Amino acid sequence: MADKILLEVVTPIECVLSDEVDEVVAPGELGEFGVLSGHVPFLTLLLPGELRYRIGGDERRFIVTGGVADVRD
Repeated sequence: MADKILLEVVTPIECVLSDEVDEVVAPGELGEFGVLSGHVPFLTLLLPGELRYRIGGDERRFIVTGGVADVRD
């Protein structure tokens, strides 16, 4: 089984999502990007749009209005 990614969506007020996921796809400054376990660390701006993530065979969606994506170990 593949390693999981800890996905956290945080607002200035609270953490609104914290879950172990298999894959994340997000709207980045340079276009949509995907993250799997073992991805190289990077930092990018998020644009308004749909953040999608997968847990097993279940795909879930979350609307973001912008922000920062911090991909790290």
